[in-house]
Amino acid sequence: MTEGFSAQRVEFRPLDQSDTILLATLQEQGRLRLEDLARRVKLSPSTVHDRLRRLQRDGVIRNWTITVNPQALNLTVLAFVGVRASRPCSELAEALASIHEIEEAHSVDGQLSLIVKLRATSTEHLLQLIERLKRIPGVESTETTVALKTYVERGPRPAPVDRAS
Repeated sequence: MTEGFSAQRVEFRPLDQSDTILLATLQEQGRLRLEDLARRVKLSPSTVHDRLRRLQRDGVIRNWTITVNPQALNLTVLAFVGVRASRPCSELAEALASIHEIEEAHSVDGQLSLIVKLRATSTEHLLQLIERLKRIPGVESTETTVALKTYVERGPRPAPVDRAS
């Protein structure tokens, strides 16, 4: 979840092939030792270290984190809630951020104002969350879709590059 649901447009310098391979490798195997990572991208460990620090400083790498299996937290119900709002989405962001079950909230174009991704422990818990959403001033209505099975779930990835070179 992006802090405060803000995603300002930031200009990034283009990533070179080494940066792209570094990012892709870390996303696949985030626990690689620096030396092993350096070997994979054919750079020295000190160069890799400097590149990783720059990528983090420049905001390309946001966080060094883990991904927890939602089932381990008993969050077995995944839902996407469409929200129609009578107020600007930016005015709803703080109230949405206060609901810890919300993983993402996106302002969208069309009949809906927002799409919210959330997880709940049960359908009863989901109902409570939807009712809480509807109590937020400016939320006019909601439309909920429950995911039955997730086939692909991952964060953004750099475009694949030819690792043979």
